[in-house]
Amino acid sequence: MSGTRWVVSRLSNALGAMVIGLDLSEPLTREAEERLVELLHEHLVLVFPDQHLTPTRHVEVGQLFGDPYVHPFLHSIPEHEAILQVAKEPHDDEVFGGEYWHADITFRNPPSSVSLLYAIDIPDGPCGDTLFANQFFAYETLSPAMQSTLERLEAVHVYPDVDESEETAAVHPVVRTHPGSGKKALFVNAAFVDRFAGWTAAESRPLLEQLHAHQTRPEFQGRVRWDDHQLTVWDNRAVLHYAMNDYPGKRRILQRVTVMER
Repeated sequence: MSGTRWVVSRLSNALGAMVIGLDLSEPLTREAEERLVELLHEHLVLVFPDQHLTPTRHVEVGQLFGDPYVHPFLHSIPEHEAILQVAKEPHDDEVFGGEYWHADITFRNPPSSVSLLYAIDIPDGPCGDTLFANQFFAYETLSPAMQSTLERLEAVHVYPDVDESEETAAVHPVVRTHPGSGKKALFVNAAFVDRFAGWTAAESRPLLEQLHAHQTRPEFQGRVRWDDHQLTVWDNRAVLHYAMNDYPGKRRILQRVTVMER
């Protein structure tokens, strides 16, 4: 399908677009694949309503952006080892992954590139929205002196509550250049960054807390609402996300593919 037939509508000033007219259940032309990657570089978050994806096709779409990640600690769905079930049952108090602003799978080297979250069963009414924050904006709005300081630092990203190893910890620049767009983004997050390389956790904490507050300012944010059969795709190298926990007593099921930088 040619990209010229798609309708692309911005979701907010900060980031995000809804794409109408693209059926991701069918194989795409090379032109369409390239256009899809360009759109993600431009908008950072893409929403595709009314998609009907098999698990295999869900993973195939992810492979446009990187290599599928098989999580070493979380269970995959029976149909495919690279798909995690993102579930909240009526008796659950917490959302999948916890209530943190974060990017997915930053504790590996190379880190993740893109996540693709597919809605299976969404409660009626607005609930469980996902917030996203533009990390290009987060970097660009820092003072030149702070930018210079951060560009000399690296951060240690660690999977929580396990021993640090090649599978569970990685060191990344605090300011990372996006391999697709060439733009600089702030690359820390509250879920996985433990400390700056060469610093203690206690020494790192004040600056990290300052950065976490800055990188999620309201003007950097966009919001995605969910419907059944919706696919939302985001760039973990350029955005943070946060799952709202505002639907107590309701069941909500999604499935996630995360792919890694090549």
